[in-house]
Amino acid sequence: MTTQINPLSVRLAVKSPEIRESLTRIVNGMNGFTVQGEQNAVRVDVLVLEIGSNPEAEFATISALLQEKVVGRLFLTSPKTTPDILLPALRAGAKEFFSQPINPEEVRNAFQKVRQETMLASENGNGQAKEGKIISILGAKGGVGTTTFAVNLATSIQALDPKRLVALIDLNRLVGEVPLFLDLETEANWEEIGKNFSRIDATYLQSAMVKHSSGVYVMPAPSTIDRETHLAPGFLFQLVKAMRRFFDYIVIDSGMVFDDNLFRIFRDSETVYLISILSLPCIINVRKLQESLRVSAGVSGAKLKIVANRFEKKGQISLGEANKIIGTEITTTIPNDYSLAMNAINNGKVFAEISGHSEIAKMYHTLAEDETGLAAHKSGGGFFKWFK
Repeated sequence: MTTQINPLSVRLAVKSPEIRESLTRIVNGMNGFTVQGEQNAVRVDVLVLEIGSNPEAEFATISALLQEKVVGRLFLTSPKTTPDILLPALRAGAKEFFSQPINPEEVRNAFQKVRQETMLASENGNGQAKEGKIISILGAKGGVGTTTFAVNLATSIQALDPKRLVALIDLNRLVGEVPLFLDLETEANWEEIGKNFSRIDATYLQSAMVKHSSGVYVMPAPSTIDRETHLAPGFLFQLVKAMRRFFDYIVIDSGMVFDDNLFRIFRDSETVYLISILSLPCIINVRKLQESLRVSAGVSGAKLKIVANRFEKKGQISLGEANKIIGTEITTTIPNDYSLAMNAINNGKVFAEISGHSEIAKMYHTLAEDETGLAAHKSGGGFFKWFK
């Protein structure tokens, strides 16, 4: 990814309205930071905490949060600047202490230092910039819900990790439907981007792609199939490889036409989801495809995750029978909810928009947690419950 880092999240756990207003105004006036509202968060880059009437308990809590890496950096503020406040604050892990009334220059200097340290770490960490994660999705046959899986996984990842950049690429050059599933209108596609491949950078990509309301950047497939493309061999693989520098997660709807491009993309993917339903033709295809993926792309073991979509416990073929035919275990089952699925597809929405508490939406949320390594704090309003 590029050394241009995403805005750092800031949470103000400040009880005094005047101090909160002052800090909000200062931070919002700086580039590279975004002050969070009252919503829950999995993690924040900077927490500014005003010490209250029980500093000993607060110091113990924030020390634990820092150890769990739920908070990146801790800044404290208090109307008192006595040693019994300052020394425990430093021991708890506070990087800065703002006296009251707030000194704007002092606050700006502290936040600028965080920004500079983060950019330096992004540029020089381990000698190279971290690359984005590729998540490829392919279907055992047409009509099993591959595109549905791709759009719901991508938007669920974005919802769980809103600070990150998520791309959704439609590589189904025959019947690419990602824009329809997300109610998007655009003439941009990866063929047009390919004509300007030499100028690809973060700014060009984000301007050429269409941004969904969820925050996901979408790259559609060409809208027609009756014209020959004039792109260099291996272009799609090179495009995805280049995008890893600019996006944190790249979700790929792979379609059903396999070629060397796709096998190279599968080889570089951190996860490959193979979508099926529990019908005999599909299950047999899964067995064939997993062998092809192993031989041609080196995809096997934990990297390949087989998904039973539209799963019904009382179906004609059980999970156990399917596992025996495939020769390996189905890792994930997506429950069947025909009415919800049709509602989502016909309205160009994802499951979380139609029914966020449905079993299907919860399953995609769980998959997003697995892919990001993040887990939302569900009890009592997240870790900020201590500071409300």
